[in-house]
Amino acid sequence: MPFYRVELHSHCQGDPIDHYIGHTLFEHIDQAKKVGLDALAVTWHQKICADPEAFAYARERNLLLIPGMEADVNNRHLVVLNLSEGDLSGEPTVDEVRALRARKPEVFVLAPHPFYPHPTCLGSLMNEYADCIDAVEWCMLHINWLPDRVNPNLRAARWAHQHGKPLVACSDAHSLSAIGKNASTVEADALTPEALFAGIRAGRVSFHRRSLELGPLVYQTTKALTSQPRHIKRWVAAKFSASRARA
Repeated sequence: MPFYRVELHSHCQGDPIDHYIGHTLFEHIDQAKKVGLDALAVTWHQKICADPEAFAYARERNLLLIPGMEADVNNRHLVVLNLSEGDLSGEPTVDEVRALRARKPEVFVLAPHPFYPHPTCLGSLMNEYADCIDAVEWCMLHINWLPDRVNPNLRAARWAHQHGKPLVACSDAHSLSAIGKNASTVEADALTPEALFAGIRAGRVSFHRRSLELGPLVYQTTKALTSQPRHIKRWVAAKFSASRARA
């Protein structure tokens, strides 16, 4: 059975939330091919990336482009892959995600960076959403020196093991230089979304655990913390209200 190198969570121009991204979808595809990826999912926030010209452009370069979106589910992020236009709104409920998975089993749901200290991460909702999560992300923003009990990637790995979910490395790339830095290798029957997802669900997926260099780590972390002020404002307000209630 062949092996394929895949990146299932990434962003580029066209994202309605991360307006600061400087490279186009076509440049994104070129870079993915350059770094040796076989399959790529571009997952804009709250909007399905399904540009027909981009899919034709990727096919010409023997790269599988998978349509996807980083949906805002009750103010928390879920990466939903293999979507068609109209399948899901940008801000669905978790029950709408469940209904879509029941209706279209070829859809694949990834829990991105679930335990990072950001208000859009699933965190304590992971257990509640477990039935509609197919895989858990090992995020590129990995900090080796953090203690195991608080290291967000190791927490994700423990949760995935406890719930029988595969762990998938993704870059969550917001720049060309990050594409493919934290990709996964999947053993699958064919280079199709359905075959790749079957391989991942069966546990035929692997990756090398690595951390970003200090400069890119600081840059990516800063952008992640500042690119979505609405969520940050809501999170700060909730923390302030909780502190006042305890007082």
